[in-house]
Amino acid sequence: MREKELSNLTGSGSHRFTLPKSHILRGRRNFEELFSSSSLISNKDVNLRFATYPQASRKHLVGFIAPKKTGTAVQRNRTKRLLREAYRLNQHIITELPEIADIGLHYAFLAKRANLSFDSIQPQVIELLTELRQRITANQSPS
Repeated sequence: MREKELSNLTGSGSHRFTLPKSHILRGRRNFEELFSSSSLISNKDVNLRFATYPQASRKHLVGFIAPKKTGTAVQRNRTKRLLREAYRLNQHIITELPEIADIGLHYAFLAKRANLSFDSIQPQVIELLTELRQRITANQSPS
């Protein structure tokens, strides 16, 4: 049996570049809850909708959405694949934050259009994750 390449699992430092299925936001009820009580961070091609929960028992979950108006099924699936990959490579920006702040965090990336390139999506995902981190740390600062 072949050994996995280390470059696929870890990079510089102790960051893990995996995205397990247990971290993916699934289920109609979870998405309804996210859309009913969430905040929005907007960008040129990608939006980020997020909700924080005071219970630390709520997991840190992420979703990827490409609405039907963005294109055909093939285009939507490609867009979600690119969003997942951009998030997977940059998740270290946000992943340790829920444990530090002792909160539950659900968020979803929404594509505004199809036929996006990875080179255009990745900087936007980084910008959205950085903004999300700033908003959460601002809300958690001691008063």
